[in-house]
Order: sequence, then structure tokens, then C-alpha cells
Amino acid sequence: MTLYLSRARLRADRGEAFASIAPILLPDDDGQRTGRAHRLVWLLFQDQPDATRDFLWRDDGNGHFMVLSRREPANVGDLFDLETKAFEPALAAGDQLRFALHANPTIASTSALTADQKAKRQRGKRVDVVMDALSKLRPAERAAQRDTCVAAAGRAWIDRQGERNGFTVVSAEINGYDQKNVADPDRRGRRDRAIISTLDIAGVLTVIDPVPFLAKLAAGFGSAKAFGCGLMLIRRA
Repeated sequence: MTLYLSRARLRADRGEAFASIAPILLPDDDGQRTGRAHRLVWLLFQDQPDATRDFLWRDDGNGHFMVLSRREPANVGDLFDLETKAFEPALAAGDQLRFALHANPTIASTSALTADQKAKRQRGKRVDVVMDALSKLRPAERAAQRDTCVAAAGRAWIDRQGERNGFTVVSAEINGYDQKNVADPDRRGRRDRAIISTLDIAGVLTVIDPVPFLAKLAAGFGSAKAFGCGLMLIRRA
């Protein structure tokens, strides 16, 4: 399977008229910007109007996006400065890589179920790993323990990802815990909004098995991939 890694920058040299609508395309409000950024990235894949989303993306700010896709993007309308290359990393067991990941890490929690749902042995609901960790503390402790919970829950989550997907984490820095109220870009014609929590995780990993690792890179990590989460960027350590 061929994948494509693209760097797309919303063009700032399209003249005064284009510059005037840039704040509308990418507003300052995080929640609004996330939904609109998704639609902007979709413009690169309009060659198949009925296609489902088959790409991952991340917002690097100031109209800059990284995109990993199964189709080569098409810069219709010349809205972007676009650089695309085949994503074909030659990896072997034992390789060490630096990674950066903007993710929505969740966990299946039975504590979020109602008593009736528990009685029916339903699977746990997907909840934010940080909020799940904080919920196990007394309310009076949560503010003081928040940073500790962010670091511990984030590290435990990325370690589990490695165990399932052919790599082990050597070191990881957990930053940027945030919650956003965003419009869902995949629910066309509806006004549904969602609250998503995000973490930025960066560090060094060791490849154990390249096959599942590469498959996971293509599929993305965690939830909320429509909102710019899940794309892991890698380079040689």
C-alpha cells in the first residue's frame, strides 16, 4: 500500500482578497478552527466526492498542515503551497525513531456506565484517559494532581499503543493537555458538536516489529482523527 506524506501551506500570496478571508477560513477560536481546518484539508481530496476520509492530518499553525494519505492530494484551486512525497520508510526491528504525536487518547471505562449497562455487561464507554485518572481521586486532590495525572496517563496510554503495535517507548514528554468544543466535520448538515481532549506526546521509540507499526502509522493513533488527531510523525533518532 502506497502512502503519501504532504506538507500543505495555505497560500498567503494570493492577493488582498484572499488574505481578507483567511480569518474566516481559520478563525482564532480553537474549536471553530479545528472544524474548518478539516474542511480545508478535504479540498486536497475532492477528486472523489463520494470517498470517505482516508487521510490523517495535523494542524501545525498559521495555515500549515501535515497530511498522511492513501491518495495523492490534488491542489485544486491552487490554495496551497503543496509538497508531496511517497511515504515508504524502510524500517527494521531495533531501529530507533524520534516521534511526535498530537492525539486524543481514550480508554474504555466501565465507571462511565450506568448500573443497567453494567448489569448487561456492556463494554466500557470511551473516555479521556486524563479525566479517567482524575475521576479516581478525591475532588479536593484533583487540581494539585492534574499535571501528575496528565504525565502518567499519557505515558501509560502511549506505552499500551506500543505493546499492541510493534514498538516500545524509550522516552516520552507529555504536554499540551487541552479540551476543545468543536463542530463535528463528519456530520454534514448537522450542528452536532463534540468535546475532545488532546495531548502532545514526543520522544523516542524502538521498532520491535515494522509490519504492525507501519500499519498503525497508516491507520492513526487514538480517537478524533477527523479533528486533526492521530498522525504520528517519525524521523531517525
